[in-house]
Amino acid sequence: MNEHFTKNIRINKPQDIRRLLAKVINILLQDGEMTIDKAKTLATLSNTALKSMELGELAERLDKIEAQLSKEAANK
Repeated sequence: MNEHFTKNIRINKPQDIRRLLAKVINILLQDGEMTIDKAKTLATLSNTALKSMELGELAERLDKIEAQLSKEAANK
């Protein structure tokens, strides 16, 4: 599985985690037969990816709200 990751991966935001998890999930799905351990790992990674998506969306919404509040404060 190491041959799939040829460079260091930067993780600075939820989107980076999501991208990494998607790569790992795809590698697991393409790598041989499905076992109980692999299925459990895929379920855990999928749940983690879902949480990352939720956090990413919340962070984007919060950034927009903060920008709007800053804009309104500057206009006062």
